[in-house]
Amino acid sequence: MSQFSYLSQKILDADFFDVPCKHLEINNFLSDEHLDIILTDKQIHFDEVNDTETLINKLNKLNYKIQNFPGCISDSNLYLKLLNSGQLGVVKLDTPVESYGITYRLDNYKNNFIKDLINYMNGSEFKNALEEKFKITRKNNIISAIQKNLTRYEISPHPDIKEKCLTYLLNINKDDSVESYDVHTYLLSFKDEYKHIPEVWRTNTKIDRCWVPWSWCNISKTISKNNTLVMFQPADDTLHAIKLDYDHTKFQRTQIYGNLMYSNPRQFKKITYKDL
Repeated sequence: MSQFSYLSQKILDADFFDVPCKHLEINNFLSDEHLDIILTDKQIHFDEVNDTETLINKLNKLNYKIQNFPGCISDSNLYLKLLNSGQLGVVKLDTPVESYGITYRLDNYKNNFIKDLINYMNGSEFKNALEEKFKITRKNNIISAIQKNLTRYEISPHPDIKEKCLTYLLNINKDDSVESYDVHTYLLSFKDEYKHIPEVWRTNTKIDRCWVPWSWCNISKTISKNNTLVMFQPADDTLHAIKLDYDHTKFQRTQIYGNLMYSNPRQFKKITYKDL
């Protein structure tokens, strides 16, 4: 038995929430001892820096790598240029997103404890617990990693694509003061005039789900507490979103991010919110 087996058991024992969609929300997910190791590790959280360029250099030195991620730019020089000129808020014609950020994923864990934790959350015991809890039977792959999202990162409301079989996020921010900043994951529901859209996704079996405008949705819940895990199986009503505009030189939005993706995904037609 692993020292982290209690995490799998917490998931198996947790009750589901049904509003605004079926999901798990588990407070105090990591033990106090394990959380403290993460929060005090200088590769995960470090002192404030003077500017964004210094922050990016710091992340590079600490073995963070730019992640090709939704709502993000994958070129740090371009990100700096657009951030400094105030041009990150560019709306593309095919997406309702209003700004673009950049995501860094920790690529090489120096702390053996944290390395073992992430390995456990990529391993068979943890994966089996997720599959059992959510009754997932199709073959899939798991990915768990520590990520930092810098300012202007945005993912518009969306329920996740149909071939993603699980999503989870665990807040491991610098300290509890971060809870008061608007840097957290939202769970949303459609406004009355758009409540038909989940049925459109459900009945049109050849099309995929897509991002939708913020104005179509209401925020139902904010996952703001540190050491809180939110986990859900993507469905037609699992709307979630994030929009960041904060001073990332003082701290960075930091999470253990994870998902399960089907190994042999089916193909669906990509649409945009305009098609809806």
